[in-house]
Amino acid sequence: MNRAAAKRAAAIYAAQRVLADVGRARADAAERAGGPRPPWSPEEATKEEFTCEVGALLRLPRRTAETLIEASRTLAEDLPVTREALASGVISYRHAQVIMEQAWGIRVDDDPEAAARARAVFEEVLVPDAEVLTVAKLADRARRVRERTHPETITARHQKSVEDRHVVFQALDDGMASLYLTGDAEKVQAAYHRTLDTALTLQGPDEVRTLTQIAADVLTDVLISGVTPDGLGAGVAAQVNVTVVPGWPRRST
Repeated sequence: MNRAAAKRAAAIYAAQRVLADVGRARADAAERAGGPRPPWSPEEATKEEFTCEVGALLRLPRRTAETLIEASRTLAEDLPVTREALASGVISYRHAQVIMEQAWGIRVDDDPEAAARARAVFEEVLVPDAEVLTVAKLADRARRVRERTHPETITARHQKSVEDRHVVFQALDDGMASLYLTGDAEKVQAAYHRTLDTALTLQGPDEVRTLTQIAADVLTDVLISGVTPDGLGAGVAAQVNVTVVPGWPRRST
């Protein structure tokens, strides 16, 4: 299974390279024939085409197909030691994914060579561990190794990473959903502890809810109404805007 995963990654990378060459050749041929050059870049056009092809062939959602393609490129170009370990079967694709997920974060905008050297050290240290650790333990080990081998300071990385703060909504089964907040660690941790502290104040002998249930209720009450039913959080207000699109709903696939 591990060797098959390596072969799949190699095949996807090779197919992507071929299609990219074809795309550039098409654009050059159209320009030589006197026709207008397409308004989009050949690289972007072939990337879009290839993503759709991989998704349709393997029956994968678009985002999953994009991740698989990028992972195949990373193994081929950036992580040769990981690629060889996967191809020989000594690590699984999930172990390789853990290494790649951390390696993707080893970037230096103005010095790609320094980033490449750091990634080489990172995988040289981590791949032997991947041969003996579970995926979960490897993920923890990978985070610590990345911190030590990254060429940039934690301060510089944090300043850039905080720009990627975001909130994600995910629908779940049985009428449930999750809300994920990614942001500055100090602020997110403070919000988490504030939520738990507020939930603790609402516990009592007549309270039938668990602490985690109360915490979930506190957070949603404050975000939606600006205040909990007990009056906590007064002064915080949330605004809900509803946009009605003509012709909605449409059937999605």
